[in-house]
Amino acid sequence: MKRRVALYPGSFNPLHVGHVAIARWLAGCGCFDEIRLMPSPHNPLKPHSPASASDWNERLEAIRLACLRNGLQVGIEDIEFHLPEPHYTYRTLEALQEREPLTDFIMVIGSDNLAIIDNWYKGREILAKYEIWVYPRNGFDTERLVREATERGAMRIRMINAPMIDISSTAIRNAEAHGDMSMEKYKA
Repeated sequence: MKRRVALYPGSFNPLHVGHVAIARWLAGCGCFDEIRLMPSPHNPLKPHSPASASDWNERLEAIRLACLRNGLQVGIEDIEFHLPEPHYTYRTLEALQEREPLTDFIMVIGSDNLAIIDNWYKGREILAKYEIWVYPRNGFDTERLVREATERGAMRIRMINAPMIDISSTAIRNAEAHGDMSMEKYKA
């Protein structure tokens, strides 16, 4: 029987309480053999600022330490740090499937990402080929997005009732860049 691994991609720069809540929900649902956070060194849909291997190692270490501090029993999947750019999710999933053929990878994404999945490289192929679990995000009608994705060919997609915590890594970084430390409490 194939192992079921939940892949939870994101920048996790920094890992925050919203990430922790979703990872805990995934771990507690009893549907997976393993949960893996999958940090991306660069989202091809966002502006790119070059980072060195030491920057990447620092980010991976920060994620690992945040997981330990929060008692998260999750793995950290660093495959994108070893793949050539651009880091397209489809290519990452194919590389993972090649590396671990006896594993079913289940993508865990927010409804904000489902709303733009047609902008992803081979987004519709991801919907058709992989199981997708979608957690709610403020400002997005998750039920409608899941229904529309199903109508467009998503074979195995479902909305999950994970906690909705309205915070983002971008908001934390922006606040810190402006000397506002009020967002510090949201870091994991």
